[in-house]
Amino acid sequence: MYDSANLWINRVEAGNGFEASTNFLSNAKETVNRNTGEIWTVGSLDNLKVTVSMAGISIKGSLAKFLLPDNTYTLNRHQVKDALQKLSDDLHVDLINASVIRLDVAANFIVKHEPSRYFDALGLCRHFNRLQTAESTLSYQTKGKEPKKAMIFYDKTMEVQQRGGTIPDVYQGANLLRYESRWNTRLPQQLKVPEVKGRTLFDKSFYGKMIARWADNYFNIDKRKILKADAMERIETVSDAMDYICAVALQRLPPDEVQNILAELKQKGVFENRNYYSRLNKKLKDITGMADISNSDVLTKELDAEVRQVLAEKR
Repeated sequence: MYDSANLWINRVEAGNGFEASTNFLSNAKETVNRNTGEIWTVGSLDNLKVTVSMAGISIKGSLAKFLLPDNTYTLNRHQVKDALQKLSDDLHVDLINASVIRLDVAANFIVKHEPSRYFDALGLCRHFNRLQTAESTLSYQTKGKEPKKAMIFYDKTMEVQQRGGTIPDVYQGANLLRYESRWNTRLPQQLKVPEVKGRTLFDKSFYGKMIARWADNYFNIDKRKILKADAMERIETVSDAMDYICAVALQRLPPDEVQNILAELKQKGVFENRNYYSRLNKKLKDITGMADISNSDVLTKELDAEVRQVLAEKR
């Protein structure tokens, strides 16, 4: 389930190996700050970017790709322990107590259709901005200048091909949808734990909770509903008809368009009471999800089942 991570260890915790750590980097380049005289070295260790400064060592990249042939695969808690041990051996610095600054939890789904078909079935998510920057990628980022958390859905086969990688045999010819939850910063605060260290990643309890959080993030996304075939026949009052018309209109509007309308209402300060925006969001959700006239989309049912299967197998 683990893929990319950013690690940091200060020079004191790095111990005796700190001074010599730059000797084990490839393509190492030294930079000097002319104003402060500070020196730092940037290099690589396989696919990982390593920066060594006077303060400590920063490591960024896919731990899955570092240990395995490709990051199409992800790491379970036993494999992440192996990855950290290999990284510690290669760098000659014990990273078991390194702080984890960023962490990605991911899984691949073999789906029935092209991955991009599922994007329209995934709607808005509270506290997140929904962004589709490319046909093959859908992302959700927490609101604010520096998104603390993100969710990414993308065509993994296309991503591997674009970077010149090789799809593993087990995934050859499959429609491969990747879903990642990313915690980009301030992990202890977000995860409500005292600290997140290298050793934390292979702790059984922590690993299970991260998979649960990965699943919770997915289930917090609003899912598209499909109107029942007999929805119009259920109309008895003017209010029923109004709900039906609104449900049809909302179903035809792309989620990003709804998001833009809500953002514009906020920007123009339409409501003096900010709670009204939450009430409006809830009203829209209630209309599109009315049990009498709508059913869950088959595409979201398929994704729901995939996420639940991961939960059942990985806990």
